[in-house]
Amino acid sequence: MQFSKRKEAFTFYQSLFDTCSRQELYGEIKEEKNKWNVYINQDLDVSFSEISQAILEIMYSRKLHGWMEGMLRHRFYYDDPKEIERVIQLSSKLKENPPDGIYLPPVDLEVERFVRKKVLEYSFADFDELSAACLEYIYHDLLEFTGKLLDEYKLEEAHQMMVDSWRRRVKSKESSVPLLHVLYEEKIRYFFPEGNEVGRAEFVCYLKSHPDPMIQGLPEDLGILPALIYSPDELMIYSDQQGEAKLELLMNIFEEKAVWKPLSFFPFLKA
Repeated sequence: MQFSKRKEAFTFYQSLFDTCSRQELYGEIKEEKNKWNVYINQDLDVSFSEISQAILEIMYSRKLHGWMEGMLRHRFYYDDPKEIERVIQLSSKLKENPPDGIYLPPVDLEVERFVRKKVLEYSFADFDELSAACLEYIYHDLLEFTGKLLDEYKLEEAHQMMVDSWRRRVKSKESSVPLLHVLYEEKIRYFFPEGNEVGRAEFVCYLKSHPDPMIQGLPEDLGILPALIYSPDELMIYSDQQGEAKLELLMNIFEEKAVWKPLSFFPFLKA
């Protein structure tokens, strides 16, 4: 296999060395006419799968993100390096946990299919040519994936701006409520320090006397609104459901003001 970059040649050689650890790897890397050539002993039993895996390791680690960056710059006109890096970092997260109801083209799988097919066919001996052909093969899928990735990135950015805004408000707002207990089993319930539950009517009354320009009508499920509006000096959360989105959001907004405890620590009788 021939490479234009020394690091890619060594990555390929090292990957083969790792996968062929059950047998001695005899080979060498030579620079010839501004190319780096990897030679492997012909007697070595290296399978197509092992060669494909070595190539894929370079594709995933050195090429795929670069192609995505190129699309962000030249098709979507992003030019801030830090923002591009954040978008690309988000891609790994989305691949592991795709959003519900969103179809993401299986870009990694398409790369794998292409590489394995070409290795089996002996179609390419030059890695740069193989990479260019692979990009052409996955181009439309990668373009679609990058577009959907940007949609999710914008949602995350908007969400983070909202969190930051509420965090500033919670920190600066003077509260008449020193402590608010948050109980979560199947839904969120709120309790004042003396044990009285925060009812909807009482909350509506409080909003009328303390209007908030950010609240335009109340949803059926108040969710985290009571905690945000009362902005207590301390928020005690009781739940055994680690990872519950609304509670994690409260922890994120209230930061050091919030404490999470097991459900068994709830100090009042549950009605």
